[in-house]
Amino acid sequence: MNDAGRKRTKTVVKRGPRATNQSNSSLPGDYTSIRVPIPPTSAFNKDRPAGCLLQAQLRHFHHAESARLPKEKHDGRRPEDIRTEAEAAAYIAKITKLLHPQRRRKPRPPESA
Repeated sequence: MNDAGRKRTKTVVKRGPRATNQSNSSLPGDYTSIRVPIPPTSAFNKDRPAGCLLQAQLRHFHHAESARLPKEKHDGRRPEDIRTEAEAAAYIAKITKLLHPQRRRKPRPPESA
């Protein structure tokens, strides 16, 4: 299919109370602004059972853990043993920290000309 006659657009997702329809000069070209509301605090429930998507992510993290880390650094839990969203979040944070030991670097300040 030929894309020559098609107009390209960028989709920009903005979160939070500052989400507006104002033009953003740092984005060249056309874009669509999508308002995404902040979820209510009642939406957070650390004791909620882990859903299917989260369980699939746990299986992927477990595979990455067993494939990439030495046995002495393994967490020891199996994905089936993790029941709640809080347990899943803690496991994912721990494995991510072990797999990516480098810290996030702060961006350098711009050089003065």
